[in-house]
Amino acid sequence: MSEKNSGEKSALQLTHFGAAGWRITDGKTVLLVDPYFSRVRYAGKTFGDPDAPISPGDTRPIFRPQDVLSSDTELVDRHIDKADYIVISHSHFNHCMDMPHIARKTGALVIGTYSTTNIARANGVDDQQLITVKGGEDYQFDEISIRVMNSLHSPLAAKRYFEFGDVPRDVERPLRMIDYCEGGTMAYYIRWGGHRIVVFGSMNYIERDLLDIDATMALVPAARPRLHVRDYTDRLLRRVGLPKLVIATHWDVQTAPYGASQAEALAQAETFVQEVNTTSPDSQVIVPLHFDTVHVDASGHAWKVEHGQA
Repeated sequence: MSEKNSGEKSALQLTHFGAAGWRITDGKTVLLVDPYFSRVRYAGKTFGDPDAPISPGDTRPIFRPQDVLSSDTELVDRHIDKADYIVISHSHFNHCMDMPHIARKTGALVIGTYSTTNIARANGVDDQQLITVKGGEDYQFDEISIRVMNSLHSPLAAKRYFEFGDVPRDVERPLRMIDYCEGGTMAYYIRWGGHRIVVFGSMNYIERDLLDIDATMALVPAARPRLHVRDYTDRLLRRVGLPKLVIATHWDVQTAPYGASQAEALAQAETFVQEVNTTSPDSQVIVPLHFDTVHVDASGHAWKVEHGQA
């Protein structure tokens, strides 16, 4: 029975991969959001902070814009064995580079911009798995429906972030870091088993594109660049209906390897928790660590189970 015709409510489990990455499942269907595991250490990047902070003991190679990026498939495979849908917010490497391997392995449908699907196609993902969107689509699938909304990238470099262009249809592998341009940013509104989940992959949004959103659950990017957006948390939560559950995403230092200290980023994320509590004191707010799972029962009550590192 399709989601639009089913009155059944179901429990969901949401597992955080770090960065903006998630697995969401009801135990049968699996949807991935911006699944990123490779946690590339870089220098000279052309957007945002040019050089990644260095974690003590991190001896991994440093990649520069002209260097080819390779997915850490061994690490990906330890965590991903099934996926039915993959939604991608935008096409920077730290959101998109691990997606082609996952899509080839699982046969999942990939939903994303023209740039996202061009990256997938160049890396051997079958055309029948690719759904290219530009914002405004509202698609019904067997178990879920997904509305696509135009959004904005985080205002990096003290609001001076700007990136023009798309990943072209004829892009060839192997892709370099510089090939993974943003290509536009999307947000998603997912209705699933009685839950209404709004998902953002970057610390900005377009208020007018969030009309008629009445979310029960929101995945909200919570890192420091949000502070460059006026009343970021207050305006966003009110626009999407003061959801019962707010989960912080994209809060960590995503260039640090799994297991490295995230103490400073966590302390900063706690200021986001305070913002949520001020705007929506009845909302439950959770900041998950890497590979923690948030369990949400059919009524919308949630609790976090800690699963440790990779």
